[in-house]
Amino acid sequence: MTTGPGQLPVPSPGSVLLLGTSGGPLARADRAGIATLLTIGGQTYLVDAGEGVVHQLGRAGMQAPAAPLVFLTHLHDDHTVGLTGLASFSYTLRSPRLDVYGPAGTSDLVQGVILTMGPSARIRGAEQGFQRTPGDFVLAHEYAAGPIFQDAHVRVSALANSHYEFPQGSPAAANQSYSLRFDAPGRSIVFTGDTGPSAALAQFAKGADVLVSEMASHADRASVPPNLRPHMDREHLSPLEVGKLAAAAGVKTLILTHIGVTGPSDIRDVRRAFAGRIIVGSDMLRMPF
Repeated sequence: MTTGPGQLPVPSPGSVLLLGTSGGPLARADRAGIATLLTIGGQTYLVDAGEGVVHQLGRAGMQAPAAPLVFLTHLHDDHTVGLTGLASFSYTLRSPRLDVYGPAGTSDLVQGVILTMGPSARIRGAEQGFQRTPGDFVLAHEYAAGPIFQDAHVRVSALANSHYEFPQGSPAAANQSYSLRFDAPGRSIVFTGDTGPSAALAQFAKGADVLVSEMASHADRASVPPNLRPHMDREHLSPLEVGKLAAAAGVKTLILTHIGVTGPSDIRDVRRAFAGRIIVGSDMLRMPF
């Protein structure tokens, strides 16, 4: 059930569960792909669907249908590759439906997921009498900047950020990366997604209780070839830039995710600009919200 503007109900218990905290295509023994499960008033919202998301849900005592609403910040594969498993297993377990919200191109992504689900779905249909097709089950909703979703528990809005640098007029310029803000009764949380430094993002996150931010640590930057380091500097956030963002937004708590190897020097750099609470994310870390 949706509500009109300004008609959200009273606060209800919620949590933030970091299912996966890794970014990029490199496999890591200690981290699954980027995915965060936000729970408000008994409803769950999955922000990004990196590799291993179904396995991580299992570690949390849940199954794939526990994440019926997915919000993709952008369409790089490290944020989306777990969507196929989530969709297929949710379908097999008879979840009512899966709604996927994402930027332009999400319809193509979902169509690919549906095609991948097809062979198994046809066998399941013959074995168990499934009446629905994958195309009836997985629904794509493409969004642009501004309000993108509202239900009885939360309002979600999107801001185009600085993760991509494509020439104006290039066909690639149709791609966009977004930061997302979830406003619930009495509290708010902002997910930077992948982004470079952005004054607009600091304004977008103004007054949020929690900022869930990506970070390219010193070790992460040093691990990439020299020709990729300018990309890391322009289209990701250094520890100092993360601290500046959190301070400019005035958030109470900063959660670091989409990370690899994080050390004391990274936290010292964040702390140079930000005096609030800092949490270095790890897989399966759950916090009240």
